[in-house]
Amino acid sequence: MCCFLKDLLLGIVAAVAITALVLVVIGGSDFGPGIQASLVGGEGTVPAGTNVLFDTVNNLGNGVSYDPVTGLFTITRLGNYNVAWWVATDGAGPATSVSFAVAEKGVPYSTASSPAVTGQISGDAFVSVTMVPATVSLVNVTGEDVFIPSTPVQAGIVIKR
Repeated sequence: MCCFLKDLLLGIVAAVAITALVLVVIGGSDFGPGIQASLVGGEGTVPAGTNVLFDTVNNLGNGVSYDPVTGLFTITRLGNYNVAWWVATDGAGPATSVSFAVAEKGVPYSTASSPAVTGQISGDAFVSVTMVPATVSLVNVTGEDVFIPSTPVQAGIVIKR
């Protein structure tokens, strides 16, 4: 009886290991391409019409990269991506509201606005990548420079397939 249980247990362990290996081979070792970025040293401004420049990046999987000079995220794998973001604001000159938008290939299309020029604004967008490479950015579409407060973290973004 003892040997039978031992053999049975070894068979179950082997079956579980093979199933896990098949899932990794089919689905990949990660949960799909993605990236997370934050702005932690950005006290100053985000000029009108420019991309938010993130300075801390955590790559969650291959297929999405970031250029900190241009503020462009480059996606090199086809698929549908969710972009979730937020920005802390501390005024916008004479503007009475602030607006940021996700832009794909430089064209803003998913805009979030806030009537409070001081506080936090957030939004999300759905990006369907049908041709690669595709570029995505978060751009200030307020029409005025937006001031960034001196807080520990000023902005964040997650792009995930």
